[in-house]
Amino acid sequence: DSEDDSPTARIDAAAATAAAAAAAGNLANALLARGRLQRRLANAAAREEQRAARSGIRAGVDGACDFHTELAEEFLVMAGRSFRRALVTSDGPGIEPATSPGATRALTGWGAALALRGRMVFEAGDPESSAEAAALALAASEKYRAALNTPFARETAPENGSPGSSFDASQRAGTLMDWGDALRLAGEATRDAERAGLRTEAPASDFFAQAIDAFEVAMRCDPEGCGEEAGRLAAACEDAMYDEGRGGRGPPRSDAPPSPFPPYEPWR
Repeated sequence: DSEDDSPTARIDAAAATAAAAAAAGNLANALLARGRLQRRLANAAAREEQRAARSGIRAGVDGACDFHTELAEEFLVMAGRSFRRALVTSDGPGIEPATSPGATRALTGWGAALALRGRMVFEAGDPESSAEAAALALAASEKYRAALNTPFARETAPENGSPGSSFDASQRAGTLMDWGDALRLAGEATRDAERAGLRTEAPASDFFAQAIDAFEVAMRCDPEGCGEEAGRLAAACEDAMYDEGRGGRGPPRSDAPPSPFPPYEPWR
């Protein structure tokens, strides 16, 4: 073997690849956290602007919401790019995806960044932007679906993995909750797009039905951890389907929580 193709060189290259994937993932996590923080600051600024407007005073808060919203969008876009880089790098030479959580974590983080961007677009309240919000939510749902189908996630599924697996029933349920939330958001945004006469990828009821499936599987995976919340969200999705006159899965529940849905935040 040549010097560049020696076992030592291959080990060094694999270690460098793993380190690069970890670095990209850590950067992405930091950017995602910063995006979440800016989103919360934007929401707080919006409340202050509304309070000042009702009081008829100028408290120097004008424009703060837009400022934090733009920063949140910027950080979430950068987070998505870093998660993508971590995902590509985690499939590099010398890394065995079935024994490494890197790809799974990168996909779930990428999904969270996309879903939060979609929620911000949706919360802006512009019917013309509903289709964009739905597209971002659907892109997020695809990332969560892919995460659950990574070799690592399948290898450590509840029926296959040991109780100490790093991707146990609780982790699987959390990813399913995030997946269901992304689909729920896609349903909400698609519903608004339909009402605005915009073209949509599929009926809103399709996404609500898929969200119900995800929440129901999450309930079975971790009934104590997220069962109550999953059941509440599944019932809300059923209500939304009835509101649209598209039918549901049985008669409406009298104790179901009212719509609109609570603000989206990733389960974990």
